[in-house]
Amino acid sequence: MLTITDRLKSNDQMAIKYIQKTDDNYLIETTYVNHYKKHIICFSSQIGCIVGCKICYSGICSKFYRNLTEQEMYEQCINIIKDLDLKDKPILFCCMGVGEPLLNYSNVINVLKRLYKQFPDGKYALATTGIKPELILKLSDDLKEINNFKLTISLHATSDEIRRKIIPNSISIDELVSIVKQYEKNSGKKVEWNYVLLNNINDTEEDALKLIEILGKDECVKLNEYNYIKESNFEKSSDENKDK
Repeated sequence: MLTITDRLKSNDQMAIKYIQKTDDNYLIETTYVNHYKKHIICFSSQIGCIVGCKICYSGICSKFYRNLTEQEMYEQCINIIKDLDLKDKPILFCCMGVGEPLLNYSNVINVLKRLYKQFPDGKYALATTGIKPELILKLSDDLKEINNFKLTISLHATSDEIRRKIIPNSISIDELVSIVKQYEKNSGKKVEWNYVLLNNINDTEEDALKLIEILGKDECVKLNEYNYIKESNFEKSSDENKDK
């Protein structure tokens, strides 16, 4: 059974980082955001992460210990719902916390289905680096019952060389795009591409044009600012580059 051990609130009181303890005494993070027309619960799928993304604190500094169980992921969400008495608006359940969900595939699929049965009016999302492309295609079958499901893919680059500096051992962009297009065809759902802007790495006008060339004009790309990590070699994009 998970227990809440701490709550860290943002200055505007709109977000809370929950620290929860597992039965074997590991601490995990779950984030709550009060987002106007919906509640957002962002839950972790693993304790630590083995992917090692160089723009993520968990990837740089955290060791991998184990996958979280279906029950632990479920309790992460339910504990917050009970703690805040969330009843007034829909909930978006995001498997976007610590860990790579596709490396804990069965448990993640099971908890999303379980939450959907209990909260059919909710929305559901999962973010992946695409490290297991064959499982991206499997999602279209395994989550077909969840209409309000969104898949987010972390891209962060327009060349394989740069992408591997950010996400080690990542597959080629061409292979990833091909798999995603097949997923979109099979599922009837558009993916959201996540792209964190890094200063003089992936934020040039040339990158923007290349991104359109790679993905096409009809794809959804979410541009994000980089949250600086002192252990990382990257910096957030300058205002000058972002305005181009």
